[in-house]
Amino acid sequence: MTRTRKSVSRWSAVALAVALASAGAIGGASAGAAVDTTPLTKWVRTADGYGYDPAQPVMLYPGSDQQVRIPTEYAQPERQFRSSWVATVSNLNIARPTSEADFRAQYTRILDRFSEARLNAMIFQVRPAQDAWYPSPLNPWSQFLSGTQGVDPGYDPLAWMVEQTHARGMEYHAWLNPYRVTTTSITSAAVLAALGLSADEARALSAPDAVRALAAAGLLSAGNYAVEHPEQVLMFNGTLFLNPGEPAVRQHVIDTVAELATNYDIDGIHFDDYFYPYRTTVYFGDAGEDRATFEEYGLPAGYADTADGIAQWRRDNVTALVSGVHDVLDRVNAEHGTAVQFGVSPFGIWEHASVDPRGSNTPASSSSTYSRSVFADTRAWVKDEFVDYIVPQVYWSFDQTAAPYGEIARWWNDTVNGTDVRLYIGHADYKHLQSSATEAAWANPDEVPNQLLYDQTLPSLSGEVFYGYNDIVPGSTTGLTGAALTAMEAKNGSLDRIFGDLLTDRVLPPADPSKRAPGLQAPVVTAGDANGITWTDGSPGATRAFAVYVDDRLQSVRYADGSGEYSVSTASAAAPAARAGGVISVAALDRAMNETARIAFAPAEPGGPGQPGGPSTPSEGKGAGDGAAGDTSVAAGGDQTAVEATSRLASTGADVAPALIVAGTLLGLGAVLATVAVTRRARTPRRARPGRP
Repeated sequence: MTRTRKSVSRWSAVALAVALASAGAIGGASAGAAVDTTPLTKWVRTADGYGYDPAQPVMLYPGSDQQVRIPTEYAQPERQFRSSWVATVSNLNIARPTSEADFRAQYTRILDRFSEARLNAMIFQVRPAQDAWYPSPLNPWSQFLSGTQGVDPGYDPLAWMVEQTHARGMEYHAWLNPYRVTTTSITSAAVLAALGLSADEARALSAPDAVRALAAAGLLSAGNYAVEHPEQVLMFNGTLFLNPGEPAVRQHVIDTVAELATNYDIDGIHFDDYFYPYRTTVYFGDAGEDRATFEEYGLPAGYADTADGIAQWRRDNVTALVSGVHDVLDRVNAEHGTAVQFGVSPFGIWEHASVDPRGSNTPASSSSTYSRSVFADTRAWVKDEFVDYIVPQVYWSFDQTAAPYGEIARWWNDTVNGTDVRLYIGHADYKHLQSSATEAAWANPDEVPNQLLYDQTLPSLSGEVFYGYNDIVPGSTTGLTGAALTAMEAKNGSLDRIFGDLLTDRVLPPADPSKRAPGLQAPVVTAGDANGITWTDGSPGATRAFAVYVDDRLQSVRYADGSGEYSVSTASAAAPAARAGGVISVAALDRAMNETARIAFAPAEPGGPGQPGGPSTPSEGKGAGDGAAGDTSVAAGGDQTAVEATSRLASTGADVAPALIVAGTLLGLGAVLATVAVTRRARTPRRARPGRP
């Protein structure tokens, strides 16, 4: 697939808007441009290796008459959530630290990779299994941190992680598993050895007795909620989890969320896909694991004693937890002036259309979360807006008949449409190494890049998340041959295309207008030149961060730290654009990433204002508006009509800096701004590699 970095310049539109405003009539319209696409065909093994087979079209889903079409260009978005999951369970993505210094070194490397890939949010697992990567009276220290559950490592990883993540200009989302108690089956060799039991003896244990046995063997800490309340634990397939039907369990998880949101400067609470257990060879409930709980709580509440009634009760138990987390975060945010988001990354399929007409066109033989296992009514969470964002794990290829990527992503787009919930998609980068030998699609380095290109056709989608962290780090091919070499080359090629061809610009995460900080003021620019900009905070205490731009490109994000004055250097890849007459500007961001007007400093010709030999002439502003907080004033004698137009333009999300320039030109502010207007350049489109479908 041929790719182009599309440049979408708003220069002409901004100039026209300001000109119209000066005449007393501001207005705007957006026109959709036709998008070139190419039909997708199946990636297959050939005599020479792998390639696209033009005789095998990939349809949206089995039985569809619509072939998947992939856009040929990638337009850099204004806003986009970009992240990867960093799993600590079983030390999947971070080795058990040997010391605080070792932990810091490992996390710094993770941040380095996130920065290199231009990701803007961290999703880090702080509670993998009823434990914590932070000091907590509610949950014991994690065994994956200290080596033994409940043992204090002697430092607080979370406080330092949040600080360092913000220093890199990224959000920090704390990832929790709500119910999981153990990750290893009680009949595994290591656990049996620790318990001194045979497999048959271990299988015969009730869930409470299994908890007591694990605690006696030192595998569960005395401070673990499961150990303190073994009667609130269930067992399925040899692993233990808290009983979702117990109201006290729900409150414990909600209290944990409140603890995190109150004590740490995090940006989000993130749940994964584990609620009630997934099916194995059997379904949870077939052996009556939660029958007693249903009789205690479900029957008195009026649920029918039928399979459907019990399923609805289970769904409502999980929904009660999700709505409870939503409510407690609303309370914490209101009390502390924060804007902590709540997001969930569920299994990709809610339900099948053959089971429920509201479902996706996926075969009933595939797993889903609604009816037979998991019991997570993710569609209802979106429609009732219990979550701020949702990241369905669409971990399949376009040609996977059991779960076709295109159909499932489209279903989620349609489901989120009309709500205030933000949709991000989870991608299965891990499958290049795990599944390429059995699924040809994952030997294709373009599988995930094609998904990103396709996602542009889904207007409700505003983010991409990659599983997992290890799989966004390029791997060595040294010593690899055969299928292993093919898999690693597919992975590395995919990363090169994703981060080298597609996600090439830094962008801010999507804003949440519902959590807007009232009265946030734009920063006050005090100095600047071709190599940087200096400003003061227009709303000390209310500003979360500052976004610095060169022209319309985000250069960096600087989190507010209480300093009286801030400076950012643009002496980097963006510096040539600034020296050529580009506009350096800065905007304030609140905790929900709502942005004020961008306040510009325009470098002048050598010897003129803004360059050595002449005084700086910044464009100042103070905020107030819908989306761009404020009415923006222009230094050196602005006309109120033009100023109002610029501020109103900012409230639509347009780039204020060019508007200031045009306004200055129209009103005769002088050669400094006029020069910048003439020399502003659009982004240069870049063709990606040929050879795509």
